[in-house]
Amino acid sequence: MQKLRAATDTFIELAILYAVLLLVSAALLSHFEGIDFATGLYWAATTATSTGYGDISPKTGAGQLVAVILMHLSIFVVAPLIVVRLVDRLNENRDAFTHEEQLHILESLARIEARLDRLESGAR
Repeated sequence: MQKLRAATDTFIELAILYAVLLLVSAALLSHFEGIDFATGLYWAATTATSTGYGDISPKTGAGQLVAVILMHLSIFVVAPLIVVRLVDRLNENRDAFTHEEQLHILESLARIEARLDRLESGAR
């Protein structure tokens, strides 16, 4: 799962994954059902979004298998990946310090502590 997350880290990568899913499904359906690719692509797009108007439906067993796989991949793989990416973007902590800022703060604290130590040593 970690490899899938890394491979779909941006929306562009997710869009490519979704487009490949649609294109492969359309090509397979076109092959199994004997329809043109454009019609297969229309079917894949409506099926993947769970709209499924019913005007085109697979008749062969292989076409029906493609439909089941497409429906499940789009709902249980692609959609959750999109939602996770959106939630990650919304939950991004913009107030968090960067690594460089954290280093600067630590260096400043070390200088302050050193000065306090010198002042305390001189006061005794």
